[in-house]
Amino acid sequence: MAGTFRRISVSQEASFTPKDHGPICGKHPIPIHTVKKAERELNETPERRQAEVAKLREIIEKRFQEATEENKSEATGVRTRFASTGDAELIKFLRARKFDSEKAYQLMKGYVKYSIKHPDVVSDVKAKDVRQWMEKGRPGVLPTRDAQGRVILFFRLDGWDPEDLPFTEVMQGFVYVLEKLLESEETQINGVCLVEDFSGYTLNHVSAVGITEYRQMIDMLQGSFPCRFKGIHCIRQPWFFAKAFGIIQPFLKAKLFERIHVLGEDLEPFYNEFRKDILPEELGGSGPAYDGKAVAEIVLGPKTEDEDEDTAL
Repeated sequence: MAGTFRRISVSQEASFTPKDHGPICGKHPIPIHTVKKAERELNETPERRQAEVAKLREIIEKRFQEATEENKSEATGVRTRFASTGDAELIKFLRARKFDSEKAYQLMKGYVKYSIKHPDVVSDVKAKDVRQWMEKGRPGVLPTRDAQGRVILFFRLDGWDPEDLPFTEVMQGFVYVLEKLLESEETQINGVCLVEDFSGYTLNHVSAVGITEYRQMIDMLQGSFPCRFKGIHCIRQPWFFAKAFGIIQPFLKAKLFERIHVLGEDLEPFYNEFRKDILPEELGGSGPAYDGKAVAEIVLGPKTEDEDEDTAL
């Protein structure tokens, strides 16, 4: 699993730079220090992987065989979606739950439930549409990982017109891109950070996003995707952002709530978290301007004549 990266001990992790990590997506060798991190933080070893994958397959079949009328639908949904998938897909869920097969199964149920509860988010998403959205940073992805190996997914509200791009389509883009990013084992281990830049946030945005739309987002972040969400950073929000946050706060679990950082115009904590040289100038960094076309090609691959593939969960 080790790539051609310098060997760094745990005590040296403070000196990590983006160059100590691999590409933001796709299949590539995992740095040796990330392999060690997975062992330390996720209880991942070759022996544990093999044992828990086998156990998870047993749980999937057992839950299906023992299902009552009350839970038969969800047990069937999980079995249909995952029973025939390769080990890599199951490992993705196990990593998200620190190789606890029972918790991984619960996450699988959440994944299947999300597609049932929010079919408009996960159905009929076209790569060509996502490419157009990414080019405008809705959502955007930084082209390199941060010093901790995390991928930074962001959304800029400045210039966003909810009539031209409804929130549900925004969520379609987030889910599509997230699925692409999670193809990387390094991303599965190190996780993803979200940055919401509220520059240009208006009362029109407040009125355009209601509780239904917020639940699409909250459900994605809580128990529905095999992703380690390491932090949500809200920057440059106006005073009336409190109204929107007040709507969603009752639905947030304690763990997610603790990882939300509402910073306003005080960006010093933000720059302490993320090096300025990896942040584009749009996010107040010293890096080059965000090149949405280039990043979309990194995440989605080169543009093709036909990008109409279906991406339902």
